[in-house]
Amino acid sequence: MISSLKVFGERHCGTNAIGYFAAKNFNLQFKHYDFLGWKHRLAPQQTEWVKFDVENCLFIFCLRNPYSWVQAMHKEPYYEHYPKIKELSFEDFLKFSIEDYENSIVMWNKKNLSYLRMAKEVPNSIVINVEEFHSAQEKIYADLQQVLGKDHASFVPMNEYVNGRGRHDDKDIESSLAIPSYEENITELIHASLSEEVMEQCNYKKV
Repeated sequence: MISSLKVFGERHCGTNAIGYFAAKNFNLQFKHYDFLGWKHRLAPQQTEWVKFDVENCLFIFCLRNPYSWVQAMHKEPYYEHYPKIKELSFEDFLKFSIEDYENSIVMWNKKNLSYLRMAKEVPNSIVINVEEFHSAQEKIYADLQQVLGKDHASFVPMNEYVNGRGRHDDKDIESSLAIPSYEENITELIHASLSEEVMEQCNYKKV
């Protein structure tokens, strides 16, 4: 019986809201840092996760389209290693080497590819894009019901914006998830690193 959940996903991909939604609706306990590490990491390889009790855990992998995601990352990168990152222009941020990656878009490619790979490996998993979670929560609820085999749980919606600092009811989530209209040079810079293969696997389309 699935009794816990572990969420993976990049920053600004709804990991908090989606995790709380699943936990609240289906009475699941969170697995934290001591269970396969940081939720924003590259997904662990099978040689790592087989050392943990994954049979009773639901793995939730959260995705977001790269266009609005990278804008959110520029605004708040949650990157304490280099505080001056917040002073970078958007164009310079797109070129900035973050974590162990050439740039943010390369990081988006590789982390999301790792989440899709792990989702196929573990016994219990679901991949959720944050746009659909915001626009069709009852469908996400039904998808979770099917994965968990729970037919009689009560639906509790999550309409607030949630981040690591708590819940906020003044956030315009719909606007923040909308695909921005970038200048041509910015779009070209994004596309120079964006993987069409990963986009297709994530069910997103290039603009």
